[in-house]
Amino acid sequence: MTRNRGFVLIAVLLTLTLMAVIVTELAFSARLEASMVRSYRDRVLARHLAEAAVQQAMREIATPSQVAALDETGQLVFYRALPGQTTPTPLPALPRVRVALGPGEFSYRLIDESARLALNLGGDRLGRLLEALGVERAERDIITDSVQDWRDADDLHRLHGAESDFYLALPVPYRARNGNIQDVAELRQIRGVTSEVYAGTRDRPGLGELVTAAAVNTVNLNTASPLVLKALGLSEAEIADVVQTRARAPYPSVPGRFAGRGLAVGSSVFRIEAEGRVAGLVRSRVVAVVQRGRRNAPLEATILSWRPEPEP
Repeated sequence: MTRNRGFVLIAVLLTLTLMAVIVTELAFSARLEASMVRSYRDRVLARHLAEAAVQQAMREIATPSQVAALDETGQLVFYRALPGQTTPTPLPALPRVRVALGPGEFSYRLIDESARLALNLGGDRLGRLLEALGVERAERDIITDSVQDWRDADDLHRLHGAESDFYLALPVPYRARNGNIQDVAELRQIRGVTSEVYAGTRDRPGLGELVTAAAVNTVNLNTASPLVLKALGLSEAEIADVVQTRARAPYPSVPGRFAGRGLAVGSSVFRIEAEGRVAGLVRSRVVAVVQRGRRNAPLEATILSWRPEPEP
């Protein structure tokens, strides 16, 4: 009898232990599922918040401004240049940082694409920009020839360039586009453009920060970096004069001494870097390129490209 009671006690203990394990597993699964649902919900909300940021940025872009410049913090500011005015009038800006909306908040940054050098215009400007970045002559020749080969329609490579036969021999093969560059990130696929050249180093910016694939025909005198101005052929003295002058007030028009250099004082194409936050964490990021004034609608903005960024 005592032995039977012992077996019953052991069986009861084992049953209780098994039930405890099952209950614990169910509770853990429930918590995990709830966490996954919350995470998914937060990502969806954050995506909508990032989209709201883009829409608000487009409201700023679709204004009757003729001049775009940078303030002392590096933020893009829009101005109106009225007839007879020597100093443009700044337009009111909307809040751009941690704007509360519903269950979260959004932030965005506006970047003037005309502050960058257009990759698809060709010419010697890319070579001069690489020289300004300190890239050696041999590397410059490879990059400039390879960029032209990437864009042209044939499969004949230049002296230092590369066509599809070069890229197809790589461990992960691909073909040259044989057309205009669609996104600056394509540069990383082109021969000679190393990570250091594209992303820069601690001491110098990267090529990816100074060029654009957008169809911009001029460079904005008010927003371009000294390196981009140097690529246009401006001397060191001219660049220093530009930087000092626009720090006091933006140029309302291009001075006569800079005529014929491919310069302007405004832009119609802008990059929007937007993010959505939920519970204080960045859950979604997107980069959109927007053009103002297409299709005979000067006060409208059209999205040219849209690229979600990986979640941080």
